[in-house]
Amino acid sequence: MPDDHHSLMPRRNPEDIDLGAIKTDLESLIERGERFRKAQARKPVYTMVGSAVIVIAWIEMFGGTVCEIPANQLQTH
Repeated sequence: MPDDHHSLMPRRNPEDIDLGAIKTDLESLIERGERFRKAQARKPVYTMVGSAVIVIAWIEMFGGTVCEIPANQLQTH
């Protein structure tokens, strides 16, 4: 018997529901969701660019000097 079920929220009178406020709230939530999605979409790009900058800086600072052996220390047989 469906009428015997007691819901957690009481039923509201349809005349008391403000559809304009609900529509405004939904539009606001949709807008916030879109802004959040756009911000999240840019994070991988920032990560790639940041990683590339770190690698380029590392190569510029230490490239060629880490594994470079002075010519007078080379052994020839």
